[in-house]
Amino acid sequence: MTETLNWDHTVADVTDLPAAIDYFNSKGLKFIAGEKHEAWGTEDARDYFGLNYLELITVANPERAHSFTYENNSSIFTAVEDYFNGLQRFTTIAIRTNDIAATRQRLQELGLEVGEIINGERLTPTGNLIQWQMFCVNGELAHYLPAPFFIQWGRDDDSRRESLKSQGIIKFHPAGELFVKRAIFHVTDPQEAAKQWSAILQSEVTREGKDFIVRLGDKELKFEHGDENRLFKLIYHGAKESQQLRLGQIRLDLEKEK
Repeated sequence: MTETLNWDHTVADVTDLPAAIDYFNSKGLKFIAGEKHEAWGTEDARDYFGLNYLELITVANPERAHSFTYENNSSIFTAVEDYFNGLQRFTTIAIRTNDIAATRQRLQELGLEVGEIINGERLTPTGNLIQWQMFCVNGELAHYLPAPFFIQWGRDDDSRRESLKSQGIIKFHPAGELFVKRAIFHVTDPQEAAKQWSAILQSEVTREGKDFIVRLGDKELKFEHGDENRLFKLIYHGAKESQQLRLGQIRLDLEKEK
């Protein structure tokens, strides 16, 4: 099987989930409360833009959230740390693969320390069984930039899309027919960061002035100079009117099509 990678979703850490939902929905998004992650003591809310979605995550059970380790859970562990430090910001992005074993093996061969593949499943309120596999990278990339994590869903993209539409999960947004176009990372060494991500994603790097871009299908990861060494902002196209949404350090730019 040929390994195919796509940008699946983005994780943002919030300290007050209902307040975050209210804020973003007041701007024309459509977040709905998602699920509790009993093993991690966290809970989330999601808004879908096609198959790509934005996940807001927070701590629901502080005692449980303090009890699991970084290994195999790097993105969730970071979300928990952010919650207790009062930070609202992006963690990283999840990459969807159609062959998770091959992806994991390839990243090991690149020299990355990767976690074990974990099986997950849950029942939706309507009784639909959702299954997936995932693994995390146990460590940061250069200059402490958080690495992506990887997921493979139990159904192919077309059947998942139709199922999510029929359940009303992929839906109309008052702000417009939004779709994510670009993730902007602020890093101290844009060229080095782009080179690492291009190897991880098997995609070429192009230069745009002082910045570097790694393309993933019809979407882009742009690496600009900055001290944060974090995912800095998401750019969405298709908005009825341009807006800049800000919650803590979470930045979403909704851009009107020209």
